[in-house]
Amino acid sequence: MSEKNEIMSSRPFFDNAGIEKILSDIRKTLKNGVLTDGPYVKKFEEAFAKYIGTAEAVALNSGTCSLEIALRYFDIRGREVVVPTNTFIASGNTVLFAGGKPILADIKEKTLCIDPDDVQKRITSKTKGIMVVHIAGLVCPEIYELKEICHDHGLFLIEDAAHAHGAMIDGKKAGSLGDAGSFSFYPTKVMTSCEGGMITTDDHKLAKIARSVRAHGIDKETGQAVRLGYNWRMHELSAIVGLRQLEQLETFIKKREEIAMKYEKGLRRIKGVKPIFTPSNIRNSYYKYPVLVDDEVDPVQLAAFMKSKFHINTGNVYYPPCHLHPLYKEMFGYREGDLPVSERVLRRVITLPMHVQLTASEINRVLKGLDVCLQKACNS
Repeated sequence: MSEKNEIMSSRPFFDNAGIEKILSDIRKTLKNGVLTDGPYVKKFEEAFAKYIGTAEAVALNSGTCSLEIALRYFDIRGREVVVPTNTFIASGNTVLFAGGKPILADIKEKTLCIDPDDVQKRITSKTKGIMVVHIAGLVCPEIYELKEICHDHGLFLIEDAAHAHGAMIDGKKAGSLGDAGSFSFYPTKVMTSCEGGMITTDDHKLAKIARSVRAHGIDKETGQAVRLGYNWRMHELSAIVGLRQLEQLETFIKKREEIAMKYEKGLRRIKGVKPIFTPSNIRNSYYKYPVLVDDEVDPVQLAAFMKSKFHINTGNVYYPPCHLHPLYKEMFGYREGDLPVSERVLRRVITLPMHVQLTASEINRVLKGLDVCLQKACNS
């Protein structure tokens, strides 16, 4: 493949057989006219709950609303929820939309996940719960410590598992480890439904309320509005795509693991960069492949050089961290120095391309480009 061909940082994958199955099911749906509240959403929910290992799964039209519905269920109005600053801004925003206040916590350098010691410092009489984010496909290694903190303080634990479809710790899947799990099926994710989200839980009451809230707060049994809700339903076409992607999820993860192993092997020969640590009891689903560059390397220039010289797209997870976004600085008075580990580490993180369609030659090209551009970014 020519080095002029662009290597995408992420992209969804549909094989020919999968496309034909999806199109066949879409034709059936278009002909019968049941485009929402139909059998495919129910099948997707049942299959996803079985895969994750929870009693319930509730399909929605985004991962964002899956977080908000769970937070509304736990009634955080006027209360605080501890959230890692290393996450997409939507995680904290859902706390605000649900009537609470996000309290941002620092991370551990080795894994980029929330630091339980910092969480402990931020718990007050107003704290109602903790949101843990499984970053880049890595289940937070301190999840059991966070569960213990929640137990000791009477708090709920929500997993933002938007990056972690199929990721596991000690054989237990992300989304089954807290009081509720939240997944996104955005096109860049490990699996997609084009757009969509899912709540996973063993709490039948939460699931019942979630199904009401996603349909304008209407109680299905009475047909009457019993709470405030929105139109947050997943339609049948998204569920059809999601079902087929779920069928292939284990294959996707295996391919991502193979790519990660090749990256890890290649990185041993490259100075100035190291991968993020994955403990042996965790299966990383590798939504992204983050690496940490040395202090003397400018990651912004590194990404620009890889793009211009080798046509390789990279990314990050996440910079700036939430507390340094102008909105949060204005609303809550955050400033530089408040969460020092995140500020020091996240500016040094870039993510290498990670998706099922990456070829061996493209992986080698990424490693070659990284090696060459690291030296250039270090010397510039």
